[in-house]
Amino acid sequence: MPERPADPRNERGAGKDERRRLDDDELDPLPPLDGDAQEEGRDTEAEVEADLDEPHDGEGLDDSTGEDDPVDPEDLDVDERDTGWLGEPADAPDLDLGDLGVHDLGADDSLAPDDAEEPGTQNEDFGFGKAPEHGGLDSGDEGPVAPDEELREDDLPAMDADEEGDLEDAALTDTGFGADEPVGLPWDAEPWSRVGAPVALSSATAVASAARGALACGRTEGGGAALVRVDLEGTTQVLATTGIDPAGVRALAVQGSRVAALLYDGTVTISSDGGTRYAPVPLPPGPSHAAQLAWGAGSLWVRTARGALVVVPAGGGAAAVHGVPGPATALAPDTGGSGSDSAIVVLAEDGAGEGALALLRSTPAGGLESTGVELPDALDTPPQALGARGEHVAYAARRGIVVRGPDGRWTPHEWDAPVTAIAFLDDDGTLVAAAYAEGDDTTALVRLAAGSSQATVVARLGPPPAGRAADSGDSPEQQEPDADGRVVALSFDEARGVVWVAGGFGVAAFAVR
Repeated sequence: MPERPADPRNERGAGKDERRRLDDDELDPLPPLDGDAQEEGRDTEAEVEADLDEPHDGEGLDDSTGEDDPVDPEDLDVDERDTGWLGEPADAPDLDLGDLGVHDLGADDSLAPDDAEEPGTQNEDFGFGKAPEHGGLDSGDEGPVAPDEELREDDLPAMDADEEGDLEDAALTDTGFGADEPVGLPWDAEPWSRVGAPVALSSATAVASAARGALACGRTEGGGAALVRVDLEGTTQVLATTGIDPAGVRALAVQGSRVAALLYDGTVTISSDGGTRYAPVPLPPGPSHAAQLAWGAGSLWVRTARGALVVVPAGGGAAAVHGVPGPATALAPDTGGSGSDSAIVVLAEDGAGEGALALLRSTPAGGLESTGVELPDALDTPPQALGARGEHVAYAARRGIVVRGPDGRWTPHEWDAPVTAIAFLDDDGTLVAAAYAEGDDTTALVRLAAGSSQATVVARLGPPPAGRAADSGDSPEQQEPDADGRVVALSFDEARGVVWVAGGFGVAAFAVR
């Protein structure tokens, strides 16, 4: 190939700046657009082809990729510490992943069908084809197959009964479903709020208003029995009693510093120091054990289980049986009085006819006289819950209560639960009654305003904690009062406007509105 003449521009550039020559490689001029191969300094086409055909002894262009050439280790920038991803440490070296050995399935014949522990299922007949057909199964789409003896056609409404308005909506719905009306009564517009600190009694058998709070008897969280003095500020004082076992207390009555306690065995005891030391009260021979007690007319009045009425002088002296026309069924203090001036009201059979009742009231001299008030006709069950305040009297009926106002008329108020306790809240005749619903083991506090015909629920209590009935006492008499959600005692503290209640749920105080 003829030698190509040097470019004069390269000679001048090399003399001036050697570095520019090394960094800036000039390209040969492109061939002319008109394809003139005869231009000076250019090879002809024949010369180019001859030059391509001429051997170059390994020089010239090499179109090999070099993929088979050995690699020079010096050309590789490899970190010797990098041993590959198989040898990398785990992100959590403390995590035990077990044996990660690789199992070679190709070299292991243990999985061959002939050597498997379980027989193959290729030709197994599982008996699906032999299963009997049940074409008579009823999916329920069109009702039951056999007639239902409990479902009668008469029990179903006519299909077009509601088209002409002949069927009321109430007949198509269950009135008890989704209803939140305890004992069948509506809630009051202003329910009572619970006040005071929680009393540390898991269940209670008695409560009575006292100075600066109330006295309550029941079982502590630890399972023991105690007589405690509580107040609305949260103070609970356990009284160290002598002469009685707090586990055997059935009822309490307080007047000043005198505390009377009725025990389950019918014994009556009295404390003159605020409830610490008790002495038994000897009852006259003849009457059975005591069932109710109340302070009034300067004495302690006791009703026995057989209906006798016993009077115990507060200042001391022998107890005496007070004559009544017939067996006494209930007694209660007249809360309209104050202190020892309060009277005692007694409900007793008048002896004129079976089930007829007489209302008796104590006199300032300690006697007992009839009020001359006619009571409703005979009752199925003699009432034991009684409340009185002045001319207002209420007693428990079979369903609800019967109330007498200043006009002398008796008005029944019915609801779906028996009443276990009654208390009047003011001189107008507003009262609260504890109605026990056995279905859900709760008690509703029912408020009946003076002159109102609509009773409302102001609070709800119970049921007691689970397992309360199992350890509520040794005898059946002890198990009954604090084994369920009924209110066994209710006391109104007029000075503080608080109602105290006791039962299997413990002791609670509600602010009266």
